[in-house]
Amino acid sequence: EDVTVFSATRTPTDAFSSCMRLFSTDIDGTIYDGPESADLFADFWTSLRERESPPLLVYNTGRELDDALSLIETTTLPVPDYLICGVGTVIFHPEKQSRLEAWNEHLAREWDFDIVWGTVIEQQKARPQPASCQNPHKCSWFWEDADTEEIRELVDLIADRGVRAQAIYSSNRDLDFLPVRANKGNAVSWLGREVGVAAEEIVVAGDSGNDSSMYAVEGARGVLVSNAEAALVEATRKVSPFRASQPCAAGVIQGLKHHLNGGDTG
Repeated sequence: EDVTVFSATRTPTDAFSSCMRLFSTDIDGTIYDGPESADLFADFWTSLRERESPPLLVYNTGRELDDALSLIETTTLPVPDYLICGVGTVIFHPEKQSRLEAWNEHLAREWDFDIVWGTVIEQQKARPQPASCQNPHKCSWFWEDADTEEIRELVDLIADRGVRAQAIYSSNRDLDFLPVRANKGNAVSWLGREVGVAAEEIVVAGDSGNDSSMYAVEGARGVLVSNAEAALVEATRKVSPFRASQPCAAGVIQGLKHHLNGGDTG
């Protein structure tokens, strides 16, 4: 099960507008678990894009950029308006084929990859993930059955060395250190402000612990697919996202219809 270490919290909102101007979704296990789910989501999203003012589609994935682009190219998944990769450390504009450099500059403050790397290496407990899993603002490791207190101590030690980092632990193995300004939720919140979309006009969806921060965006609405891991269900309990009865893409569609209908499930 995924366990996410993060500090953002929010309280439930009593009333929501049915307006959705931006949809931020994880990929694997949320809208994609094979060709059938890709087709299902693509058909639904195509119908939304036929509306007069279609919402923006944002993929918000732990995959690195090249990996995510390859998946989109080789499946029927619709090309998104924006692509957030590396657990919120990269924002990419597919139409312009460029990264949003302002986001990179935002993350660079109080961050030093080399200090994080050296601090974790000293502990001799975690193994580096392959180079393809690293980027300038994401330092990734394998650490099976890690104790959360040890992870917190590492974050504190990194802070003592002048770097403000956060740690996200997933699947009882994968450990990502990110700038404190990063993560999926901070990335989509920043992007929303950049494109003029209010948090109340954002809907998010995910299935695992590293998606938790998306649901912590103040005012955003959420969809939990039925296959969501226990850690995400627990982390989102206070914000009361829509709980789909279907898994993966079918559950996402069920949740989007709910929010687009102003909370009705019909």
